[in-house]
Amino acid sequence: MRQVEVDNFPCLLFVTHLESTQVLSGNGYAQQFLHICFDELSLTLTDVLSKASLIFYESYVKPILINNGIFTEVQLTLITRRGDRIPAVANIRLVGGTLFWAVYPAEERDKLYQELVLARESLEEKTEELTRLTRLDPLTSLLNRRALNTDLTKIITFMRRKYVPVCLVLIDIDYFKLINDNFGHEYGDEVLLRLASMLTAVVRESDLVARWGGEEFLVALYNTHLQDVQYYCDRIHEAVHKIRLPNSKKLTVSIGVAAIEPQDLGDKDVIAKKISKADDALYKAKNNGRNQTQLG
Repeated sequence: MRQVEVDNFPCLLFVTHLESTQVLSGNGYAQQFLHICFDELSLTLTDVLSKASLIFYESYVKPILINNGIFTEVQLTLITRRGDRIPAVANIRLVGGTLFWAVYPAEERDKLYQELVLARESLEEKTEELTRLTRLDPLTSLLNRRALNTDLTKIITFMRRKYVPVCLVLIDIDYFKLINDNFGHEYGDEVLLRLASMLTAVVRESDLVARWGGEEFLVALYNTHLQDVQYYCDRIHEAVHKIRLPNSKKLTVSIGVAAIEPQDLGDKDVIAKKISKADDALYKAKNNGRNQTQLG
């Protein structure tokens, strides 16, 4: 094959001596790409491969070539005369004591791979953000009703294997309609935000806090017995009282509590029934004068 035809191949072609690693010849594309001249008598693989690639070649690639006569798709790093490091993929054949190299620069492949990695990471981040947004109440950033039901269902599944006491605490702001009517809906939203922040601060990391709807909030207290729940409710009442309305009156809430007992776990509708029980206790607190906790 004529030299001009070899020069037209869209890859680096060169020939080296197996033992001395001297570069015996190469096509014009390789010389142009590496900014070297294969006519230099002292040119060896040391001049065209990185140190790491050369070690890899001597310790791993060369023994396989000697045994099999061919090695395909070996990943190497080329070094140009200007010091550029170029990722590449090489196919090598051994004929007698001579190695024939066909080397394909992999810069574009690596760029494409990096772009794919970045695109995947971006997609994962957007998916996580979308998932997060679908789980959160847009005003308070607490869990929404659907997310709490999902998380509580997982807890119930665990409780069926190994029981852990859980109490559901339903909280409703007293006279919230009057707050909106007297001070405006923007102030009403501010009250909701302050209560959400307070609930997050009062409960533990293992507990679930959600905006259940309107001015109602639901807290799932993990590993808490019914006889111990009053302590948490007292803390909630105390913290809520620190929120003062524009007329200097204290904000108050009514609370209803229901415990998930071991005997409840056989019921497939245990969550809905226990929330309903907490709701009944909440209305009892409302009817008894508000600003109090009732156990269901």
